[in-house]
Amino acid sequence: MWETDPEDFSARFGILGRAVFLFRCTGEHLQARCDGGRDVEENVVAACHYCNWTRHRTKRPKDAVSYKKHVRLRMKQGRWHRNCAEAEPGGNIAFLSCSHQ
Repeated sequence: MWETDPEDFSARFGILGRAVFLFRCTGEHLQARCDGGRDVEENVVAACHYCNWTRHRTKRPKDAVSYKKHVRLRMKQGRWHRNCAEAEPGGNIAFLSCSHQ
């Protein structure tokens, strides 16, 4: 993810045009504010704009634990967005751009 320099991030990972903005760092509320979630450290994690937006697009967003499982499964299948992660030897996932941990 990037916070202040999309050009550097774009050059480093080869992401061109507006696609780089999908990887902008956002604050993701584990419990949504509309559901009583507060702006406190324990309830806010870093997430790329794409993941933050995607999680909340549905009528019934997954809870944080379920969403983490969903993301990891899709990444293992190679079906998550580009540069989010790559497999390490042994099958572990190295998070390159997103903080879904």
